[in-house]
Order: sequence, then C-alpha cells, then structure tokens
Amino acid sequence: MKTTSLEEVQRIFKVQKAKYSPSNPPSYEERMDRLKRADKLIRDHWPEFIQTLQEDFGSRDSDQIFGADILSPLFHGKHVRDHLAQWMKPERKSSGLLGLVGQKTYILNEPLGVIGIVTPFNAPVSLAFDPAIEALAAGNSVMIKVTESTPRTADFMQKLVAKYFKEEEMAVVTGEADVSACFAALPWDKMVFTGGSEIGKKILAAAAPNLTPVVLELGGKCPAVVLPDADIRAAAPRISLGRTGNAGQVCLAVDYALVPETKLEALIQQIVEVDQQAFPTMINNPKVSSIINQAGYNRIVGYIEEAKAAGCRIIQVNPANEKLPDPETRKIPLTIVVNPGENLQVSKYEIFGPVLSIYSYKHLDEAIAFINKHEKPLGLYVFGKDKNDIRKVVSSTSSGGVTVNDITLHAGTNTMGFGGVGYSGMGRYKGGILGYKAFCNEKAVYEQGLMGRFTASFLVPFATDRPRSMMRRMVGIKSQPR
Repeated sequence: MKTTSLEEVQRIFKVQKAKYSPSNPPSYEERMDRLKRADKLIRDHWPEFIQTLQEDFGSRDSDQIFGADILSPLFHGKHVRDHLAQWMKPERKSSGLLGLVGQKTYILNEPLGVIGIVTPFNAPVSLAFDPAIEALAAGNSVMIKVTESTPRTADFMQKLVAKYFKEEEMAVVTGEADVSACFAALPWDKMVFTGGSEIGKKILAAAAPNLTPVVLELGGKCPAVVLPDADIRAAAPRISLGRTGNAGQVCLAVDYALVPETKLEALIQQIVEVDQQAFPTMINNPKVSSIINQAGYNRIVGYIEEAKAAGCRIIQVNPANEKLPDPETRKIPLTIVVNPGENLQVSKYEIFGPVLSIYSYKHLDEAIAFINKHEKPLGLYVFGKDKNDIRKVVSSTSSGGVTVNDITLHAGTNTMGFGGVGYSGMGRYKGGILGYKAFCNEKAVYEQGLMGRFTASFLVPFATDRPRSMMRRMVGIKSQPR
C-alpha cells in the first residue's frame, strides 16, 4: 500500500479548507455533478473493486462484496440525487399568528465545510461513499482515510477518486496508524468513523481538542430474540447466514441468540442444517470469507479455545471434516457456543467472526434483562408472531435499530437513518433528509415583520410596566415583584 505522508494529509486538508467559503457554497448543479461522478466511479469500476477486496481478504464471496460494498452507494446515491433539489429549499417554520403581520421563520441547511471519513475493513467502499454522498450533496468537501487492512482497495480507491474528482472536492489518503492519528486530530467540520467501540473512544479523544463533531458508527453484541411462538425454520437461516456472511465480520450480524429452553435444540439443529447446505466445504470454497488478517484469526480462535477450556458445549459445523480452523486460509467454521458463562470473552466482547453464542431462557423477561445488562447494541432482531411480545421486546430494550422477523433491514432504508446508541455509536446518516442534514448546519432564520415597531420596548430596562406585565401573563404569572 502506498502511504500518504503526514505532510500530504495536512496539505490536502488545507487545500479543502481554503477552497470552502460560506459566502460561495456549491450550487445545486455543482453538487449534482459531484454526485453523478461518484455514481459513475463505482458503476464503471465495480468489478475491479470486487477483485481488490477478494485479494485483500484472500477469499470473499463476490456476491457478498456486491451486496455490502457496491449496491448501497449506487442505490443510496440515486435516492439522494432524486431528492436534492427539494432538500436544498429553505424549510418554512410556523410563525403562528405573527405570520399575519409579516414575520417569517425558516431553516437554511448550509454546508458545514470539510468532512473527514474513516472507513473499516469489512465494507470499505460503501462505508466511504455512503457518508461521502450525503456530505457532497450537502455542499461539503470530503477526505477519506481508507483502512490499512485493505491495502489494495485503498490504493485503488485513492487512484480512482483522484481521477474523478479535484482534490478540493474529494480526496483519499492511505497509510498506517500514524496517518490515522494525524487524520483524526485535524480540525474537521465533522468526522465520521466506522469501526470498533474501543477505537471509537480514541477517535473522540483526538477530536476533542478541536471540538470536532463526530458521527461514530460502532457495533457491539447484536442480539436475536427468538420468541416462544417463532417459526424456527424461518428464523434459523437468517441467524445462521447472517452470522456467517463475510465470516461474521459485519457490525450488524447476530452476535448471540436468546431462545426459549423448549426450542433450544430445534434452533441449533436448524442452524447447523442451514450452514451445512450453504457451505459443504470451506478451505477451498471461494464462497467462504477469510478472516481479514492473522491477528483477527488468532483472536477469534482464542475465544473458542477459552470456551472449550471452560467446559462449554461447542458445535462446530464442518460437514467435510476438514482441518478447521485453518490458519493458512484464515477460515473458521460456524461455531456455536451454548450458554457460555458471562466471564468468557465470547460473552463479553463483540466477536466479529463466525461464532454464535446461544442462550436459553425460561421467561421472556429473562431475555430482556439479559440484553439490558449489557451495552446497547447497534441492531436488535426479534423473531415471533405475538404482537404483544414483539412490542415488549422493542419497547423494553435500547438499540440503534430493530428489525422484526428478519435481520439488518432497518439499516438499509433511505428514510430512517443508520446509527447506534451509547457504546454502539452516536449520530446517524444514510436516512434521506435526515442523512443530508447530518452534514449541514441547520441555520435558523427569523425575519421580523410589523411587530418590529414594538419589540424594542421589551429590552431591559423597561420604560413602563406594560412589557413586564405582558411577559408574566405569557407564562401565567400574575404577581408583579420588582
């Protein structure tokens, strides 16, 4: 991977800062031109993106890459282009009866300036371009730091962005931890970071001296609650394939499942059957993703070994009886850990790998209490039919979002926004006008009307008792202390 020097990172940032001026924000036509170029960049080069990501991972399903990295910015970008003209109009706000005498109140959504975006390895293309699309639509310039864990993709993205954009519009920088630290410490007008919660803390610390507002898209242990009346045959494929997609290296993947004791064995059996059919072999199977690097592989294997040593029931789905986990290909089979102790790493930490913990419960309140004992997750999934039980889980827990009788779909809409809460993140983007506003300053504007003749009399000190009396009557206070 070509490393961008720290001096070059700072130089590009200064170029973008110098180019932006509140007195001359990009026009609608300029913004649309940038959005169309971003669309063309991805549309014209998506096969190369798939190739570079496969090379970076060692093994990764091309359909997985298309769905995770290509589909979203193309689909999302079209929605933004279709609605941008409307979003750029001033938003009229009610002035009440004062509107009859000429008062006007409205919101102007103005650009913030220069936006910094830091991508993770699991979907570096979409998690760069999804926020960049909204930032460009809002009239900002963008700098992207692509993770060093996908060096080929980082180099390719840097080359393409330089071809399609002037560096004062959008630029990509690459490098190791020193570049990331330099990038995070710059005085952005806003920064977006997607990654682990512990690194998120460091990003916030780096941003604090500049009071940089930060959108953190983190993760956490996303639970699936299987209700007593759930259709196990419908829930199992979503839980299983959602866990093994990209080898579990997805922030919204099901980290653990909670299931009634009476349905525990049925769920395990169905999950195993689904996985066996999907992946009859692993080591030489291009449909099976590798863990991104050796450190990640060692960490996940260590979690499994600790659970085994603790006496946990472990089910490893390995229909071809291959020698797995395999350190050479960094492939790990779906590994189910049943009722692990809360002191174990599989229970404490986001796994980000193909390991699924399953906990059994007697009463639904136990499952809800279990979720609420832990940090708030990015996503929560509920499977069942009873509307009262579904409503109970949704209203009695806190998470970034919820999908009922499926997984992750709440994050794929263009209207609700995607984000976490607490340990799983802060802020939202990719949500239609909500996402657009994430990269705007919502400037409130008040234009005075005929009442301007009288408002000066309300400036202290009052010349008469009348404004004092009027102010107190407005809030129901009759006494007149002076």
